[in-house]
Amino acid sequence: MDIFTQKKVLIRLVILLLALNFISMGLFIWKGISPRNKPDNNPVQEQKEVSSVLKQELQLTDIQADQIKKLRSGYVEKEKMLVTQIRAERDSMNGIIFNLKADPVTVKSIARRVADNEYKMEMLRFEQSQELKTICNPEQLKKFERLVREIRDYFQPTDQPKQNKK
Repeated sequence: MDIFTQKKVLIRLVILLLALNFISMGLFIWKGISPRNKPDNNPVQEQKEVSSVLKQELQLTDIQADQIKKLRSGYVEKEKMLVTQIRAERDSMNGIIFNLKADPVTVKSIARRVADNEYKMEMLRFEQSQELKTICNPEQLKKFERLVREIRDYFQPTDQPKQNKK
């Protein structure tokens, strides 16, 4: 084989190896980002798990467990609606912000609505805790106080590090 033929074969071999390398990197990246590999954040499943943990740890009666399940399901629906509103308002605000002729009054108005809905979300959580206090006895409330952080850390998304703030 003469030198020019060897050079052509080597160039083709390098190009083939580069192409295979890019294809394999693309597959790894695609597989890592694919929605099929993301953890399943099913709120209904999480709600059932929290309810079962609460029933076991707080030694709730069946009546108390049912009341808490109903309480949580009602608030989960309200929170979903608020989260949807907040997301939509933030999306519209982002569209306006990056527009060349952004109107500061409109942006401030949308930001205020987002903040108001965040406030409503926190007030929903407060109301839920107040109703929970009427369901549980004082001993259960003391146990629940310790469980709050553990439950929050347990259901934290897996892509964020768990925090142990006490």
